[in-house]
Amino acid sequence: MTLEWVGAIPGKRESRRFEGDYILTQRDIVEQREHEDAVSFGGWAMDLHPADGLYSALSPCTQWHSKGVYQIPYRTMYSRNVDNLFLTGRLISVSHVAFGSTRVMATCAHNGQAVGMAAALCLKHGVAPRAVPIGELQRELLKRGQHIPGLALHDPGDLARLASVLTSSCFELEELPPSSDVQPLDVSRAMLLPVAAGRIPALTILVDVERATALDVEVRGSCRPANFTPEITLHRQRIELSPGRAQTVHIASEVSIESPRYLTYCLLKNDDVSVYLSDLRVTGVLSLAQSMNKAVAKGTRQQPPEGSGIDSFEFWLPGRRPGGKNLAGSAEPPLRAFCGANVTNGVARPGLQPNAWVAAADDPAPSICLRWQEPCTIARIELVFDTDFDHPMESVLMGHPERDMPFCVKHYRVRDDTGALLFECTDNHQTRNTVHLPAPAATTELRIEILETHGAPAAIFELRCYA
Repeated sequence: MTLEWVGAIPGKRESRRFEGDYILTQRDIVEQREHEDAVSFGGWAMDLHPADGLYSALSPCTQWHSKGVYQIPYRTMYSRNVDNLFLTGRLISVSHVAFGSTRVMATCAHNGQAVGMAAALCLKHGVAPRAVPIGELQRELLKRGQHIPGLALHDPGDLARLASVLTSSCFELEELPPSSDVQPLDVSRAMLLPVAAGRIPALTILVDVERATALDVEVRGSCRPANFTPEITLHRQRIELSPGRAQTVHIASEVSIESPRYLTYCLLKNDDVSVYLSDLRVTGVLSLAQSMNKAVAKGTRQQPPEGSGIDSFEFWLPGRRPGGKNLAGSAEPPLRAFCGANVTNGVARPGLQPNAWVAAADDPAPSICLRWQEPCTIARIELVFDTDFDHPMESVLMGHPERDMPFCVKHYRVRDDTGALLFECTDNHQTRNTVHLPAPAATTELRIEILETHGAPAAIFELRCYA
């Protein structure tokens, strides 16, 4: 590579912004405030640079994170005093500090999607941006894959809502079988698991122990149910261990939770212990380590200045493949969060629960079926698969262990109630598949047969049907 051009002015990651009916601020981000007109979301750090430039005595960059993603309201995306002017990309109505988070490309793309849809509705209804019907805007965005935290799709036109959902099998997380790989507890490690309401399940982890020691384990939750930051300790336990191979660590508690959510089962740093890993990867199940991304953090714990309005908390991150394998172990009772009803619940990614149907790992012919009492005429099918947003393939300049995400369905068929083949896809690698049938099908049943994935058990986040 050769350097061919240099800008005349150093980029300072700042640009002009316009005022809308609402100005998004630091408190909106840190407190993850909810907005009735939410149409987009962000999650990047508040990435700030000194206003006086390169020679400032201040740190050249500070990056402060919130504990989860935050909503962006539609009111930030049109002008407060120019009736027909939309704002999007970097220009939306945000404060200087909030802009440090909203300015990044993925968030700008979400905002652009929202404004594009709003513009279409302006033309449809003959109204200015301020008068766009928010409910319709949110529904149309969700139908096309936009994620709006806290909102589920309720689409009156979706025929799948009227059907019973049947499956060939449903994954139950009873065991993550051990492989030959072990990993030292040179940092604290954990499993992030979907747990139902009631007494929290016990988890047994397989370990090697070099010398007699006491291992501290914890079960943690988040202050907000849909967050994944393990900040609240629900259960703490110290386990005495003797030297030996393939020993079990049993994490059990009498604690109960009131509603389904993800909990983090933590094994705290101990140089005398190594944990066994599993080769089984499953949609909605993730291993974590108390670590940091050096590009956006200076330590494994965020420690903001006093009075800054920023929260202090630990960073727990998934490892990048080929690392980031799950810890080997078993759950009692098994975790049953992967049922077929998830494909029609209106949420197309993990949140409070996995929100996906996952077939059993040993299912030889995974399938999911929609069944109606009376025949329905189906012309279009919407399918959403798992392309693993936890491990993005950011750039072709970065190394990646695979070309395709292992959780994604590769080969599938669609059949009607007679078994007739309506559609077949042999080499899918995309999140969203819109299937336009060659001719509308009148049927009481629609069956999706999964013939091959890119490695993990078959999984579908969403299945919708339209006349």
